[in-house]
Amino acid sequence: MEQKTKTLPEQAVAENGEDATYVDWIFDAVVTRGPINDAWRLTLWANCYNEPLFTSLAQEFDVGRDEFNVLSCLASYGSMVARTICDVTGRPKNSISRAVNRLVERKMLKRKTNSNDRRESLLILNEAGRGLYERVRPVAVNRQELMLESLSKEERESLDFILNKLMRSRQNW
Repeated sequence: MEQKTKTLPEQAVAENGEDATYVDWIFDAVVTRGPINDAWRLTLWANCYNEPLFTSLAQEFDVGRDEFNVLSCLASYGSMVARTICDVTGRPKNSISRAVNRLVERKMLKRKTNSNDRRESLLILNEAGRGLYERVRPVAVNRQELMLESLSKEERESLDFILNKLMRSRQNW
């Protein structure tokens, strides 16, 4: 009877069960060398940033992802309409709308109705909202720093340049 030669993943499972070696082999095949490896790596990086961050913010501050996005936009730029937040963050209108409603209920921001178009409101961050943002921002910054600490200053500058270049072309996506 002919004996089948085992491939690396089959051999790894046979010898060690589904251990890190096997997972690393699959990771390499899919994420590092796969046909959409850039998308996989960016997605994985984002997932490893977003999931722990937003879990922490929800538990510690009762702030969800879209609430953080609203707070961040308003604190970083100033007052704007919800549609602009959707455009900046790439988040759906219904998600941002729910976040805005929740932040208004929590008295973190207020709405000022547009007199020309009553369906639209300017969102204004108040002192309570700014205070909340100042408490949650370090958690987000620390997570980012942790995930980028393996890069040198020059590598960080290169990454920044590349990401900015990609973001400038976002309207073409």
